[in-house]
Amino acid sequence: MDDNKLHIVPMPSKGQKHDPSMGRIVLNGTENFYVTIKEYKEVEKKIKILEDKKKQVQDFARQKWMERAKAGWSEKKLKENYEANMKVWYELDKQIESLQKKYNDVNWSWQLVGEKLDYNKLSHNKSFNKGIAEIQRNGSLKIHFDKVIFGGGMAWLEAYHEEEGATGKIPYGVYVQGYGKPEVLDAVWTDFEYNPIIGMVGFESKVILHIYTSAMYGQKVEISLMERNWRSANKEVDISGMAAFVREVTIMKGKDIDNGKNSTSGLLTKTCKEDINTTESKVDYVQKIEVEVLIDSKWDKSNLGVIDLYPRIKVLETGAYFEEFPKERCYLKVNKLSRVKTAPIEVSNKPSVVHTIETNVGAFHPCKYTGIELRVIPETKTEKKRVIFKENNMPGSSVCNIPIICADTDHFKNYSIKLMGLETEECRFHGKSNDHKKTSLNVLKIPENYQLTDDNGDNGEILNFKAAFNYHPSNDNLIEKTSLKMLEYIWPVSMRDDNNHALELRALSCRYDKRINVIAYPDVKWTLDFRFGMKGPEQLTHTNLPTYPRNSDKEKVEEKPQSRHSDSFEKAQKAGQINTYGMAKRENGMELEFQLVLKAEYNKGEEIELAEKYAQKIKKFLELLLLLKEGLDTLTNIDKINSGHKRAVKGLGKFLKSPIVGTIDYPAISVGAKWQAAIKDDTNEIYTDGKIVLRFNPLLKGDVSLDIIAAISYVPAFGQVVKAIEIALNTAGAELNFMLTIFGQVNVEFEYALAEKGGSNLNLNGELGLKLVLSGKVKVNLNAIIFSVNGEIQAEAYAVTSIKPKASIGHDNKGTFVEAKCDFMGINIVCIITAKGKNNQIQYKDTYNLFDRKDDFVKGKKYLIES
Repeated sequence: MDDNKLHIVPMPSKGQKHDPSMGRIVLNGTENFYVTIKEYKEVEKKIKILEDKKKQVQDFARQKWMERAKAGWSEKKLKENYEANMKVWYELDKQIESLQKKYNDVNWSWQLVGEKLDYNKLSHNKSFNKGIAEIQRNGSLKIHFDKVIFGGGMAWLEAYHEEEGATGKIPYGVYVQGYGKPEVLDAVWTDFEYNPIIGMVGFESKVILHIYTSAMYGQKVEISLMERNWRSANKEVDISGMAAFVREVTIMKGKDIDNGKNSTSGLLTKTCKEDINTTESKVDYVQKIEVEVLIDSKWDKSNLGVIDLYPRIKVLETGAYFEEFPKERCYLKVNKLSRVKTAPIEVSNKPSVVHTIETNVGAFHPCKYTGIELRVIPETKTEKKRVIFKENNMPGSSVCNIPIICADTDHFKNYSIKLMGLETEECRFHGKSNDHKKTSLNVLKIPENYQLTDDNGDNGEILNFKAAFNYHPSNDNLIEKTSLKMLEYIWPVSMRDDNNHALELRALSCRYDKRINVIAYPDVKWTLDFRFGMKGPEQLTHTNLPTYPRNSDKEKVEEKPQSRHSDSFEKAQKAGQINTYGMAKRENGMELEFQLVLKAEYNKGEEIELAEKYAQKIKKFLELLLLLKEGLDTLTNIDKINSGHKRAVKGLGKFLKSPIVGTIDYPAISVGAKWQAAIKDDTNEIYTDGKIVLRFNPLLKGDVSLDIIAAISYVPAFGQVVKAIEIALNTAGAELNFMLTIFGQVNVEFEYALAEKGGSNLNLNGELGLKLVLSGKVKVNLNAIIFSVNGEIQAEAYAVTSIKPKASIGHDNKGTFVEAKCDFMGINIVCIITAKGKNNQIQYKDTYNLFDRKDDFVKGKKYLIES
């Protein structure tokens, strides 16, 4: 019966807050609080009246005793008269005793709430004496709330008659929460036998990370494992595709490993989820987190076989990071050569676990909604209704950001926000102006790109609105300003969540209070096509040696490589929208240019061309690139040799040449990309969807030669001798050359899918090799009886070898991998003798194969992501 139920009444002291509407008392830094019982307070009033009457009766009896004693009554007669006068007193005393006795069977439930309070499991806490003797004696009952459960996790206190049983509901009981300064005190690594890890462990080891906290019981935290990097910023390792573990701070029975640690501990009962204080069987509990970790070999990104790990903790509710605890003691050193720590159980890196501790006291209030849903009217294949929040299924963040992708304000689209399972009949503000039945969905801010509609129903569970994105600022020069404005959205995911395009709402109930930001993002499809190359043919390179093919295949160079997204160029060409930008003519006579298409398509067909806005920036970047290349040419004297005419080379003279010469060709670059904003269905997060293709054909190309004869002339002991020989040879019209050349070309094509479910492809090919050339030339006079001829004889020999590296990204049932291989092109020696006459030329050429070609000379595969 309700009239026999008891109501707990907290008596808050300084620093404590009691919220009767939520049935909660909050302790800020204090461990003790006091309570009484509402029904007994009413009884106390009756008892006081009875006590007053008792006193009056007793005073009257004593007064009559004194009067009659003076009158000479006998002691027997005095006692008889006193007892007759005190008869009423005894009746009153029995009434008081009867009132007090009614509370002798009071049971006290005092236990941790955990995830949910089940009244069927509530029982009397043995640390309490049955009844309310302390309240009857002192007017209140002192309760101790140990600091080991500070942090927001709740305890439940309820008093009830034994025959009634506990209800587990307010207003009969009260939730208690304790708060202090949240801290991460320490972190320690152990094996699964709880032995501290000293030294290094091997990859694939199974270990436990112990994190000790204070005033954080019940808090949800993200635990990132950071790899310490001595050369650059520390980086998070990947945990089963996520950036962090999500765990709850809880309390655990103390272990040997916990002794002596900087931690928060307290004496609780053995069944801490049932009883908090039991004088008979208390054990030590510690506030902490234990995380089972599998040291994944994939974390070794540098392939050095050695990494150092340490934890970084973030509180989800507040966003606060903790990194100030003594990290030097919590580094885990991993080495591929060290012993692998095992475990008796299966261990996998679970990013998140189901929470077991509720910190929101409103989660148990009957005035509630159980979900928030965004509805699209009408739905399309690409845009459907989305669940933004669902009770017991999603993290309890107080802010819900809902991205939507919209056309401009000439094309408004219909949406609605619905509160699922809304029940407000038992609102704690019933009948008041802030009754949640009237104010469950409140509009806080409505920008001009949103319009509210009137068809929102009577129960307040739905808010209908129209939304668009304001592409156009308010000004006269619409086309120019629109182009500039559009550039702000070239990478839509970089827009801040609190931008001016957000409809701000508040969803209210006694159970939940959530801020809703409906954020509009532009529905723009971006296309980029960029090409850079030489305006004329490939650069001619001349040295003092004849040029020969570097390998058996004719060298092919694509003057202007085509982008994979050539369709954008074709469309732009038809529309007359290709933008060609010339570069300043180089000192060596080379003319360069680049072409650029950058357009934004919005409103399902309208386009704006924006290439001009970026052209000058690209020009400056390319100028730096060319200055670097030409600087290298200057260092190797190629700027003088590569004049494009053989006479310039001959006129240079060998005495002016450096022993090292080389060429570095201009890179041929093309970039193609298409991207747009998209929304992840499972997380309601905005991301960029699309593809980028980069082609460098070549990325690197050139050769560097060492003139061995010229190099010897730089050696002091031989320099003068070599110069004397050269002077003699030049005087006689002869020339001797001996050159070692390193040559190469690398082409790269990289295709990257921006969407998380997309793939990426890398194609790398090229050739790196060596060529050794010996050549000589001498003018001779041949005299005979019959004829006389003036001519030249040339004798040359060179050896050629090279390797061709290749790389690609692929996918199979095991995951995503990079495959690399090299082909060995063999070694060939080529000998050539050429005789030139006035009217004819005779040449002898032969090739000697020392080593055959071998494909896949080196081959390997490494998985980046395993299934």
